[in-house]
Amino acid sequence: MGSAVSWLLFRRFSLRHWRVAPGQSALLVLILALGVGVFIAIRLANRAAVASFSNFTDTLIGQSDWIVEAPAGTLPESILPELRSALGTRPVVIVPVVESTAARPLPGYQGYYERTSYTVLGVDLIGISNLAAARAAVGHLSSGGGNGSGGGGSSDFWTTFRSPNRVWVPSSLARLKNLRLLVEDQVVTLPVAGAIQTTPGTPAPPDTLIIMDLPDLQRLTGKTGKLDRVELAVAPGPDIAARRAELGDLLTHWGGDGDRWMVRSPGLRRETAEKMTEAFRVNLTILSLIALLVGLYLIFQALDGAVVRRRSEIAILRSLGVEETTIRRLWLAEAALLGLAGGALGVILGWAGAQGAVRAIGRTVNTLYFATTVNTARLDAEEVWLGLVLGVAASVAAGWWPAREAARTPPAQVLGRAPAAGAGIWQKPWWGVGALVTGVLLIQLPPIRMAGGARFPLAGYLAALAWIFGGGIFCASTLPFMARTGRRLGDRLAPARVALGHLARPSGRHRLAIASLLCAVGMSAGMAILVSSFERTVRLWVAHSLQADLYVYSAGARNAAGQNHLAAPVWKALAALPEVEQAWMLAAYSIQIGTGAPALLTGTDLHLTHTRSELPWVEQPQDDAVFDPARNARLALISESFSDRFERHRGDSLVLPTQSGPQTMTVAGVYSDYGNERGSVMVQWEQVVNWMHDDAATHVSLFLKPGVDAEILRSRIRKAMPGLQVITYKELRGQILNVFRQTFTITYALEIIGVIVAVTGLALAMASILLDRRDELTSLRALGFTRREMAQGASWEGVALAVWAVFGGLVLSLALGWLLVHVINKQSFGWTLGFALPGRQLAILAVAVVCTGWIVSYVVGWWGANLPADQEE
Repeated sequence: MGSAVSWLLFRRFSLRHWRVAPGQSALLVLILALGVGVFIAIRLANRAAVASFSNFTDTLIGQSDWIVEAPAGTLPESILPELRSALGTRPVVIVPVVESTAARPLPGYQGYYERTSYTVLGVDLIGISNLAAARAAVGHLSSGGGNGSGGGGSSDFWTTFRSPNRVWVPSSLARLKNLRLLVEDQVVTLPVAGAIQTTPGTPAPPDTLIIMDLPDLQRLTGKTGKLDRVELAVAPGPDIAARRAELGDLLTHWGGDGDRWMVRSPGLRRETAEKMTEAFRVNLTILSLIALLVGLYLIFQALDGAVVRRRSEIAILRSLGVEETTIRRLWLAEAALLGLAGGALGVILGWAGAQGAVRAIGRTVNTLYFATTVNTARLDAEEVWLGLVLGVAASVAAGWWPAREAARTPPAQVLGRAPAAGAGIWQKPWWGVGALVTGVLLIQLPPIRMAGGARFPLAGYLAALAWIFGGGIFCASTLPFMARTGRRLGDRLAPARVALGHLARPSGRHRLAIASLLCAVGMSAGMAILVSSFERTVRLWVAHSLQADLYVYSAGARNAAGQNHLAAPVWKALAALPEVEQAWMLAAYSIQIGTGAPALLTGTDLHLTHTRSELPWVEQPQDDAVFDPARNARLALISESFSDRFERHRGDSLVLPTQSGPQTMTVAGVYSDYGNERGSVMVQWEQVVNWMHDDAATHVSLFLKPGVDAEILRSRIRKAMPGLQVITYKELRGQILNVFRQTFTITYALEIIGVIVAVTGLALAMASILLDRRDELTSLRALGFTRREMAQGASWEGVALAVWAVFGGLVLSLALGWLLVHVINKQSFGWTLGFALPGRQLAILAVAVVCTGWIVSYVVGWWGANLPADQEE
């Protein structure tokens, strides 16, 4: 058929109905846009959080070619002459780097976790100048007496460079003459030399980057003679790719294939960051599809209803010789146009939502994985196209069956009542039972293991999908049973009797409305069960594991990548206080296991761990040897997430990288730990001190003597050592729970959006149902039914649908909650959680959905009571 005829049919057959019922069309577009928007928002926020993890020296030297890091701890500074000697005359620039985290002091001690975290880099400024000259770049640092004006000449630079402890800061801080920072366990005042300038061809410096000369930061952090990494860049020139590859091979060989040091490319370093957060980001992305899944139900339902209401037009077109293929294309074109509009609006909503979501995701990533400077999310062409494709694909997928039914409608059905699309499946509970059984079989499958030890519970998510569809089919197919059960109430009220009479012979739209609402309620309540289970487990873990009176940290910024420590003189002074009965030190170091998967090596007093806390055991030690310092030299405890990631269990051997070389340990037990997802290895304090050649502590727990007032002692410590953060058990517990709530902030929003979409779908379903009953509504008016009574009838119908969907959704949520807690969470993060039912929250959700369902059904019924019999859709 010619394009002109196809366009005419599309205008008269599809667009005419959009013009006649713009409200319904706009509602469908909005529903689809919400689903697409949530997905795009989470995707943008995830990408921004990971993209912010970069090698900060890229802003100074451009991207380096190779990075040399210790498999554990720091590198000795003696590596520099060794590398220079080994490289000989090769044109390679070596840039040593020391990195630390810092924060600006705030009045009082509030907002501990909300403080802005700064990355402080100590770099060899002469080496960077040499590299800049080799690359024909302009200066990256401007000196200007703290005003950030830039443009200082070379003599100004060297005058500034010779002054100790000077810093270069972001332009937002360049107006300051001096900058007070919390570094390690001290408060320092550093003169501002100037602003970090942006150079063409290099990334813009983040607002949280501070630059110092290498020896100055080494002195401040107690890393004299130590380096965090060494970056190497091949000088530009011919055969640079070959020279770069040769350099990588040589560095790997000189490093003993990872025994002395590890060699990485900047890209691999960023990939490691992506892998660290992969499970978190994938889980969040999948949860973001809840609203889109509910939207698919509703689009299917709306297009299915349109098939019934336009059956006379379809029959006329068929009688005029229009082929089935043409009618199917018209429906799919209408669905595609709907998807295109929804996708376009969804991209806009997603970009706007990402600006809020990025901060929530950034806080979680900052707490659990690595320091991130993310504040905003950027929209590019890739996300625009993805949103449009997702909207069109979802809409076309939902409209395929209605398009098939429309094309197959014979002309003889002009005067008859066409069956609702999909009625066969929705009327057969055994289809639902089959889907539920399929889900049970799927959860028996193991997760997919990804690089770096991450795990993806694909089978678990497929099981959840099977249960959602199975639950929807079963609940929809049993709707007549619910209607017959409610007949006793219906016999007393005429509107209720009419409503239940319709539900006793439900249409496909009734069943689809129940399925979509059940999906939203089930997923929302299931997520509420997961959050409640997590919170209850964390509360118990905090109560059993943290029992000291005071906890002392560096007052610098706190995040998963924080490198602040307490020097030995500081923690020894704390332990020697007359009010302190016992001090419990802990030191944590990031280590690379196997091919470079990150984990934590923790040194502590295992005897105190046994006597002063109650570790929740997954695999309890068979004896007390691991808690005896005289017998535990080669014994270690590992966290549950470490056990799952690296497949180690009690009795297995484990090789740990240290400053003193690889150390072989035996796993004595596995404990639950909810402090990080990377996994931890716990070893006796003295062993770690000897291995790492470092007696600094990450934090100190103080047990006070009987009768000592913790608040008074805390005030004394704060006054004497202002660089320390001293908090009580109650405050620490509150901070941990606050971080926990921040982690789940987005899930709350996803729950609310899913329910809003489903309730909106109920209103859409009721409007569609009433449009199908225009003749019946006219008859009821003729029999004396008032507009109020007809609205009440619609509200009874909507309430009955909502009640049955909520009942089914809550039952489904128990299964989904169990699946999320014991399968998906366990396979993704390696954490065993206790199961908890948030009864009050589930009750509020049920009442809110039913009441909202009653309101929207009444409003739709009031509108439908005046529909004329011949009104168009």
